[in-house]
Amino acid sequence: MKLLRLLSIGLMSAALVAPRVVAAHAQVPPPKPLVITAHNMTVATAGGQDTRAVARPGDVIRYALVFTNVTAGPVKNIQFVDPIPKGMIYVPGSAAADHPARIEYSIDGGKSYSAQPTIQVVEEGRKVEKPAPRQLYTHVRWTVLGSLAPQARVMAEFRTQVSEAPGDAK
Repeated sequence: MKLLRLLSIGLMSAALVAPRVVAAHAQVPPPKPLVITAHNMTVATAGGQDTRAVARPGDVIRYALVFTNVTAGPVKNIQFVDPIPKGMIYVPGSAAADHPARIEYSIDGGKSYSAQPTIQVVEEGRKVEKPAPRQLYTHVRWTVLGSLAPQARVMAEFRTQVSEAPGDAK
């Protein structure tokens, strides 16, 4: 009987302790970034009429993205991702934000990002890493550092230059 009582008490103790042990070892997944992806459209209106302005090769166009925290608490892990439209070329040094942010670029359609994308070229029979030409940039990404307080906003922007006539864009 003593043995049964000890065994019962031992099992009850294990049952009470086991959930705490499991909880202590549970892995909390890292928070996923809040990604804001732009869909670029350039439309000018006058008096409610669509006047679709035509950009010409060499014209510079500014893109701006704005996020406002409408929640009751701070928001972390904010990312802006903006594809560079076909027929446009990124203007070097034009990406900026009004909050501290890490700015990165993609040259592979948004699959990978780097602060300074590079390509491999062959020079004198050797493979050499060179800065990627701005014509290869496909996306710009901003990762806002820290958190954004309730009702605060953050703006990210960059500029592109029209490289082709609208009908020639690929």
